[in-house]
Amino acid sequence: MTPVVQVHDVTVAFGGLHALRGVDLDIAPGERLAIIGPNGAGKTTLFNVIAGDIAPTTGAVVIKGRDCTHRPSRHRPRLGLARTYQKARTFSGLTVCENIYLALAGHRGRHRTLWRSAADRRMRQEAAQVAGQVWLSGQLDVVAGELAHGQRRQLELAMAVAAQPDVMLLDEPASGLSRGERERLVELIESLDEQLTLLLIEHDMEVAFRVAQRVIVMADGRQVMAGSPDQVRADPHVHQIYLGTEGA
Repeated sequence: MTPVVQVHDVTVAFGGLHALRGVDLDIAPGERLAIIGPNGAGKTTLFNVIAGDIAPTTGAVVIKGRDCTHRPSRHRPRLGLARTYQKARTFSGLTVCENIYLALAGHRGRHRTLWRSAADRRMRQEAAQVAGQVWLSGQLDVVAGELAHGQRRQLELAMAVAAQPDVMLLDEPASGLSRGERERLVELIESLDEQLTLLLIEHDMEVAFRVAQRVIVMADGRQVMAGSPDQVRADPHVHQIYLGTEGA
């Protein structure tokens, strides 16, 4: 099966600091992949290279067979890629429905007008359907700034889902969530379409192990291990990394 995302020998250097060192990665269609590692391991840099927020110093990024190494992030949605951020990026003064509506409009290149059209009504109905997919049907008219932190995470996920992506990048989706909110988030991610390819960075290893089919461990800008959650959990080298003896 042809990988939907391919990273070939990617290096990222900031002056004399190497954030990534010759990383290779293939992600299969429909795969659920987690990247873990201590702070400074290069996880976020790799994520940003795939998302187009950073151009690699050397190497290549191929999405759905197209080399987009030096294309900016705004081109990625056209290739079916959507992402979330560690800090939720929603419009605090707009309702849940309006946030999702704007995500739909942005994906389709539409502009809002003062006049309600049939297309506008259809998009609002679709926004309500997307809200249902992330369990926010009861909060459609709630202003985003008044949502609980976990619900804002759900809303950001809805805005990514609205783009109908083939690949979704989740940047620490469990960050700042309570135990109950993390449980709900895991259940929500597991409920997404099985054909959707997911790549997530996550500090919470239990969340990563529950969501992912395959886990990649990074340290010092390199991939040091890849395997199933059970294999990674049992590997003594991974324990050393997280105890701070390597990749600090």
